[in-house]
Amino acid sequence: MQNEARLRLQADVLIIGGGPAGAWAAWSAASAGASVILVDKGYLGSSGATAPGGTNLLYLPPDAALRDAAVSKRMEGGGFLSEPRWIHRVLDQVYDSLQLVESWGYPFRRDEHGVPLRDHLQGPEYLKIMRKAVHRAGVRILDQSPALELLADEHGVGGARGLNRLDGSHWEVRAGAVVLATGGCAFLSKGLGCNVLTGEGLLMAAETGAELSGMEFSRAYAPSAAFGTNTRGRTLGWATFTDESGTVLQSGGPRSRDFLAEALLKGPVYAMLDRADTPEKRAILRRAHAIFFLPLERAGIDPFTQRFPLTLRYEGTLRGTGGLRLSSDDCATSVPGLYAAGDAATRERVCGGLSGGGAFNASWAISSGIWAGRGAAAHAREAPHERRLRPAGGAGVRPV
Repeated sequence: MQNEARLRLQADVLIIGGGPAGAWAAWSAASAGASVILVDKGYLGSSGATAPGGTNLLYLPPDAALRDAAVSKRMEGGGFLSEPRWIHRVLDQVYDSLQLVESWGYPFRRDEHGVPLRDHLQGPEYLKIMRKAVHRAGVRILDQSPALELLADEHGVGGARGLNRLDGSHWEVRAGAVVLATGGCAFLSKGLGCNVLTGEGLLMAAETGAELSGMEFSRAYAPSAAFGTNTRGRTLGWATFTDESGTVLQSGGPRSRDFLAEALLKGPVYAMLDRADTPEKRAILRRAHAIFFLPLERAGIDPFTQRFPLTLRYEGTLRGTGGLRLSSDDCATSVPGLYAAGDAATRERVCGGLSGGGAFNASWAISSGIWAGRGAAAHAREAPHERRLRPAGGAGVRPV
């Protein structure tokens, strides 16, 4: 860096990224007794793919039969490339963590018996609560402060450098360990929450020699209204699909994952949510997936009675499973001192070759964030104090 950093900080653990995985990693590291700094190129609480909408979760009670069935289903769906032990780890971790989220104030809906249904989170409320939890844990947060390169020496990674987007000043944070929670890569995809995810964390890690894994599973697309950006496609389970002439292509029930892509190759495809055929069903859909309806309402379309055109938006490694290879249960990468969480980390051990937009991804963000934060805190306690760190950047954008 040619210009000296105006802000120089020291911490046990540095978290890069302000989505759910980064928030959980920061909270976990701080809860383990580490001093923690979190930097984000946006704002912790509104960054990443989760913030704009809602997400489902893998919340299953500790019932062996239920969980074994879920693991078997996931194994088959992922091409038998995942590992049952890791799936069980995620189920265990998420079950405990969502009870914690509720204790922090998240208003989970309840069934007729008053039992909380912890299988869904609304992004804005969820991340608002997570920011408060991170702040209470004593983490220092640097918003609008993208990291541009890691710092490393013969002992591994030991910090990062970047800049403040608001005033252009440079910053440098030295730390005993770093957690990359920078999200996946779907740059300029036009997908909501994905458009600015450049994969910079993968590049910064690769510059230090970190290994990637599962990148062959990164060509993932998701459905959206042709004039919109929202790729929360779960609501389309209530749709009838037709072609330009109105001929029904698919009227509900199970369909192959390639159905829409194959149909779009032949011509325009339209959807109408006519299977939500009662006011009660429609009200539930609007409450659960409010953001799905916004572009339709702005276009003057009633999706329950009128057709709307569909397209596919690229979601890369977000719905894919590739990312930084993990070498241990605490989400350490192949470079000492560097950990990965969320979409920046490979999800092969949990998802195999097939992921999705929520459920496993959202649950992985929570679980891997907690494990990576805890692992980074433990590593920092053993890291050498005197280090000769140097900038590892070279291929990407660097401070000048």
